[in-house]
Amino acid sequence: RRTSLVIVIIFVLTSCATNKHMFIGEMFSDFDKLKIDAVEKFERKNKSKDITPTFLLETGESIYPNKNQDKLEIIPKIFKRKEKPAFQVEIDYYFHFADSSLKVILYQWDHLYSEKNNIIDDTNSSQKFNRFQIKFNQLNDSLTKVLGTPNLKNIEQDKVSFGETFRDDIIWQSINGLNAYLFMFGNDETGYRQIRLVVYRH
Repeated sequence: RRTSLVIVIIFVLTSCATNKHMFIGEMFSDFDKLKIDAVEKFERKNKSKDITPTFLLETGESIYPNKNQDKLEIIPKIFKRKEKPAFQVEIDYYFHFADSSLKVILYQWDHLYSEKNNIIDDTNSSQKFNRFQIKFNQLNDSLTKVLGTPNLKNIEQDKVSFGETFRDDIIWQSINGLNAYLFMFGNDETGYRQIRLVVYRH
């Protein structure tokens, strides 16, 4: 039986080319009690750059249904860091307006730009595609271990024509109220790839 102290919280992922990524639970033993100061301490430890905006942002209903009408129209804490050699990841932490408790974590993995010329190296798209697929599969495996069998899995990449943009979706909705949406977007013709992960609980 899964407890309400979901280690999922987690989803602060460390990752590298050697695939040594795993869920980190020592800080986040209780998602509902996680506060902004713990997040900031964790991100500083991982040498993340704080790119928090100075204007208000909201989460969309498609990401966070917000059945309890929580006031999330606040300035989220947003961090960015490199996961060399392949990725740049941005993490958005959305907190409850009243008590700063964590409600939503949004991750986005993009291809790491060249530091020399600020352009994506498309000379080996197959290698880039493979890295994104490995990352997507690792996230799927890790989430399934924590949350169980997905409620929905829709893989489009093998169904679309060359040049069409696909979206692969995997969704978990646990009985404890913890939810995770994992997406990968791609287009083989343009070389586009992006992974997003949303974690929240009601």
